[in-house]
Amino acid sequence: MKLLHLFGSPRPNGNTADISAEFCREAELRGAQIDTYHLNKLSYRGCQACFACKKSADRCVLQDDITPALDAMQEADVILLSSPVYYTDVTAQLKGFIDRTFAYFVPEYWKYEQKSRLKPGKHLVFLLVQGAVDESRFADIFPRYRDVFAWLGFEQIHLLRATGVYWPGQAAKHPEFLNDARRLAQEIFLAATTDT
Repeated sequence: MKLLHLFGSPRPNGNTADISAEFCREAELRGAQIDTYHLNKLSYRGCQACFACKKSADRCVLQDDITPALDAMQEADVILLSSPVYYTDVTAQLKGFIDRTFAYFVPEYWKYEQKSRLKPGKHLVFLLVQGAVDESRFADIFPRYRDVFAWLGFEQIHLLRATGVYWPGQAAKHPEFLNDARRLAQEIFLAATTDT
């Protein structure tokens, strides 16, 4: 199985990195081929609303550093989106990537049951890490993106959430978050190897 990891944090060694690394390590132990993009290191634009992907092309026509990641999304079986919560949402780095996935909707997608150009059956793992302890804070983020990715054809959409981790290194003091990441990777990749 192929795992595509879109790492949305500008901190390469922060809490989001620690938890996502735990997921990826477990996935690799289960045979996953992992392709990671550190979005903060890339130069790319957000969606330009040019609608070329609905008229003359079946993919985003912008050519920049995010293009290979968008291409990899077609082949990946599992996509891991990892982000700290910044200003009540995912980081700008991850939001820019998500906006570019609009290219995978077919023209006039709202008319059709099959709205996506992506092959069905993919898993999406959404990792959100926040400093606020209260789980009701920012709980609206995941449902909004879950609906978009469900329209894109993702059949299994999973949430990993860590609350109350603000300063670098705090995730390591909360083994429950690391354990959740490991367990979910085991569940997804063990099920995949059992099915084949």
